[in-house]
Amino acid sequence: MIPVAWYDRLPPLVMALALVAGFAALAELGFVAWRRLNRDPVHGGAADAETGDETQLLSAALLLLALLLGFTFSIALARYEDRRNQVVQEANDIGTAWLRAGLVATPAGKALQADLAAYARGRIRRVDGVEHPDVYVAARARAGALRQRVWQDARLAAAPLGTSAQGAALIAAVNAVLDRGTARDAAIEARVPERVLTLLIVYSGVAALLLGYVMAAFDRRHRVASTLLFVLLATTIGLILDVDRPLVGGVRVSQQPLIDLVADIGG
Repeated sequence: MIPVAWYDRLPPLVMALALVAGFAALAELGFVAWRRLNRDPVHGGAADAETGDETQLLSAALLLLALLLGFTFSIALARYEDRRNQVVQEANDIGTAWLRAGLVATPAGKALQADLAAYARGRIRRVDGVEHPDVYVAARARAGALRQRVWQDARLAAAPLGTSAQGAALIAAVNAVLDRGTARDAAIEARVPERVLTLLIVYSGVAALLLGYVMAAFDRRHRVASTLLFVLLATTIGLILDVDRPLVGGVRVSQQPLIDLVADIGG
């Protein structure tokens, strides 16, 4: 079952817009807070030194935010690459098992080939267009039932071969298909830890608050520049959230290797 976090309830675009609005509100709050704590505009050497210290703190906070963004994005991208590699490997494993099943000149070999082709079709449908957790669970259950059929067919096809190398190779190929299916399911369900993304969003909000506080020291809001910064920050977070949604996100792993396999084996 794919874990559902609190931020999954909003589409990435809506989430990004909400983040921009939230960052802008926090920056305004920081601006007002500085005004209340410091009634007079910046003047004098002591005030200049204090403002310089606040600017350095803001620079350090933004640097840490950049590191946290890079760390979180690297996790999401690693998950995406793993899912992509799993699709390629699963297509290769199913294709190898299908070819080895074709070397078994019995009805059981033909049945194994047919079920492997059906399994490949199901593996495409299981991740393409699934937009609800219940649909995903049902599709995974169907894939599990197909795995059982494939394994039973493999046992029947390998039985006449005994302990020969051909029989061992067939069982090994089918076992690789089943193992790869489990590994791919785990890759689909692996996500960036919710605490990491929550910390990223909270830290971004604190940085926006600090930005507004420092801008108030110079008695300027810099609305255009700060808004552009918030848009870039929210877009980056939205992209991370999108990549982290393997089934419903806009950035999805291509199923083309499995589609090509099904076309080749006549599934």
